[in-house]
Amino acid sequence: MTTIADSLASTLERQIASGAYKAGDKLPSLRELAQLHGYAKNTVVAAFELLVSRGLVEPRRGSGYFVLAQQTAKPVEEDAGSLGRAMDIVWLMREQLKTQPDAVAVGDGFPPVEWLADVRLDKYHPKVVRTGLGALFRYGSRFGYAPLRDHLVRKLADFGIGAEPRQIVLTHGANEAMDIVIRYFVPPGGKVLVDDPGYYPLFGKLKLAGAQMLAVPRLADGPDLEALERLLVAERPRLFFTQSIAHNPTGSDISPAKAFRVLQLA
Repeated sequence: MTTIADSLASTLERQIASGAYKAGDKLPSLRELAQLHGYAKNTVVAAFELLVSRGLVEPRRGSGYFVLAQQTAKPVEEDAGSLGRAMDIVWLMREQLKTQPDAVAVGDGFPPVEWLADVRLDKYHPKVVRTGLGALFRYGSRFGYAPLRDHLVRKLADFGIGAEPRQIVLTHGANEAMDIVIRYFVPPGGKVLVDDPGYYPLFGKLKLAGAQMLAVPRLADGPDLEALERLLVAERPRLFFTQSIAHNPTGSDISPAKAFRVLQLA
């Protein structure tokens, strides 16, 4: 679905390609475009950010947005589906965090508020308070809630996996976990393997970290093993980011045979 910001960005991109705006020219201000089209300023900002990510314009603090030299516009469709695609991963990540009244965002992990009305989460507040004011007003362990980590140790033992609580770090979802992994293991310019197609917020995080992403084609039963092995030998990547089950966006699961081979290659 094309948004208003997409349409405005495409219009400005065509004007730049046709020479209406030349290298070094200043684009109309946020206020001018908002008044001209009747758009909200946030919509115009989003359109400008799309142009920045496509390498067509640059922001100059206190001055506005200016057309970059030696840039030619190209249709967004040309690179659709590729990892180098400029359709803005960072913009998509920001859109994912927007909320609108009476609407559930695509991919939102939370049900509507009214569905939670009978859960009565407030009844747990007295239990939290009874743990002591120190627990209520201070940071907890940087590793996460200790009883939960102890429980996970026991759960892992049921699968024959030996672990200690100090080896487990709790995060607020997979995105925070990926942030920690990328910051620790991936320096700027570091080579990493990713599923193609794959999870676009991960691509955004890796782009922001300055990582070099190498695509491993995702097949119906998991990664393309020949491509994976070839890249491992030739590139010596630091990590392979893959999703074994309920893969996003294909919904596929890795087969047991492929999962075992991936472990052997690792």
